[in-house]
Amino acid sequence: MASVLAAAGCGSERQPDAVDRRAAGDSTAASTTPVAVYHTGLTFLGFGADPALVHLRFENRTGPEMLRLEYRGWTAGADAWTPVLAVIDSIPVPRAAWRILPAGPLRLGVEDGGEVASLRIRLDAGGVLRIDGLEEVSAWSGVTGRRESLRSADLQVADRVESGWLLQRQRARFRDEPMSDRLMQTFALADTLGNGLLLLRDRVFGDEAPATAWAWVEGVRLDWSDAVLLALPAAAGAAGSWSFEIRDVGVFGEIRGEEPVLDALPAEGPGFRLFPVRASLVVGESRLSLRGVAIEERGP
Repeated sequence: MASVLAAAGCGSERQPDAVDRRAAGDSTAASTTPVAVYHTGLTFLGFGADPALVHLRFENRTGPEMLRLEYRGWTAGADAWTPVLAVIDSIPVPRAAWRILPAGPLRLGVEDGGEVASLRIRLDAGGVLRIDGLEEVSAWSGVTGRRESLRSADLQVADRVESGWLLQRQRARFRDEPMSDRLMQTFALADTLGNGLLLLRDRVFGDEAPATAWAWVEGVRLDWSDAVLLALPAAAGAAGSWSFEIRDVGVFGEIRGEEPVLDALPAEGPGFRLFPVRASLVVGESRLSLRGVAIEERGP
């Protein structure tokens, strides 16, 4: 572990782009709000032996006068992803159009900067899904310069209470800008002891693009900006399989996708694909078996 820790490096953070600076201002006139698309993804990964998985997608689209909200969410079951949130609404453009807003069955607690600290979703079947964000584990700038984070969190739904991680990813673009064809990949995995792995890759440069990686092993945090993540041949119908390596450091492993798959990712254009994953990870002399979730997405 000592040699691995010494070789760990940190990537630099980029500054927020023009979309974020203009949209986060205090102007109340709709005409001064940029016509833009803001996307926030929230993913909860539990630390249980059969971990709870929750994925929520929030999209705000500004127009000249109105803000269109499209909020969706799912929990993973044994055979399918079960919808827990489906809201489409339009409201007058607020001062900070990028923020997630209370809508339909969704209620929020937010921090001073607008980041979600807690949320409640009233479920159609009765009861409430509740996620409470706790201590921040890590934070960085995303592909469009917006702040992203990983924090400890608690999930409560029905009679199930589970601790885990809450991952927040964000993107933004002006409506008159062409949508990038980049495929963003996220792999978040953990075990029952709180060891874990987070891999983020922006595949605008193809399958050999480097990934940013964080690992938490026996209470030690490691991070790299040059992880190698390569797709492996997968069996017919499988969600996918990938090898993972930090060269010259003694960190490597393999990630395998599993059912159920929620596939809304076309060959071209915006969409996403969501599925559980398992991984075997070697960090120095430590060997870990992890479970979690993968998100592949394009757009907005």
